[in-house]
Amino acid sequence: MTARLIDHRLGSVELERLADRLATPCQLGAYALDGLICRTSTALVFVARGGAFGSEEGVIKLTGRAYSPLLDHELRLLNWCREADVRGVVGPVRSELEWLENDAAAMLLPFLDGGDLVQWIGAHTNGSGNLGPRVALEVGEHVGGILRTLLQLPRPLVHRDVKPQNVLLAHPGAPLAALTLIDLDVSEELDILPEQFGSAPREVAESLVGDVRGFGELLFDVATGRDPPAQGPPNPNSGNAAFDALVEKCLTSVAGGPGYTSVADAGLWLDMAAALDREPDRTPVGGSLPGRPLVPGGGRRYLAVLAASLLIGLVAAVACKVLIG
Repeated sequence: MTARLIDHRLGSVELERLADRLATPCQLGAYALDGLICRTSTALVFVARGGAFGSEEGVIKLTGRAYSPLLDHELRLLNWCREADVRGVVGPVRSELEWLENDAAAMLLPFLDGGDLVQWIGAHTNGSGNLGPRVALEVGEHVGGILRTLLQLPRPLVHRDVKPQNVLLAHPGAPLAALTLIDLDVSEELDILPEQFGSAPREVAESLVGDVRGFGELLFDVATGRDPPAQGPPNPNSGNAAFDALVEKCLTSVAGGPGYTSVADAGLWLDMAAALDREPDRTPVGGSLPGRPLVPGGGRRYLAVLAASLLIGLVAAVACKVLIG
């Protein structure tokens, strides 16, 4: 593989021209662009209809020729996840970039409107924010399972931005088993095998442990409804000592030092099982908590915009010096 540097000056000029041209609502090729969701440094993201979406709404991410290798790299990683049947990672609508009117590279993404985990927590606690370790462990089982599967790809993939805002439901009322991990804009491909994680080079080990700490923050947030303390022991004091120890060990893990080496660490999953054994009711929550709209009235469009905003990047940390074959 050869490294190809991106001409950011040209890319910015092309993006500005696209933005000036595509004042919504407007038509671009077969697609009706209903509204601009957001603009990143390398792309424009719209809610759209038509073309491959048919009569349904979808999300279209556009960029010019200079930045198209970044979009292609993002799409390649999404396709890897789909080909590997990674449960819980949203795949693209099409597996290849679509060129519109010769100068706009487009990636097509599905429309999601179920809201993120932060909204889900708020909706199911009536503002108290305290769901306890049982629900946190079930969320952790599903989210951790996705992260572990990403680490088992032919080239392991580290998410590097694990947090409740990046865990999404496809539609209101969807069960926890349908949680989706999104927003992989800083994801990193690793050149080592899973069995080498324990002796990984320092930089790789830091990325792996970063996901562990993010996972610990997610467990803490779901159980307590608040962020871990900035100072002092990060103990959620949930009433389940095994759960508290698990969360604290995640949050204090150090690359090359104490703690878990990755979210695929067998010790982490054994400790999750031990924490679950301490729970008096181990029946899965599943979809038993009632689904409800997360935004009063007209929330569908708001949540679609939110979901698409979170979906917009799968440009790896290496994307600024993207590798393309």
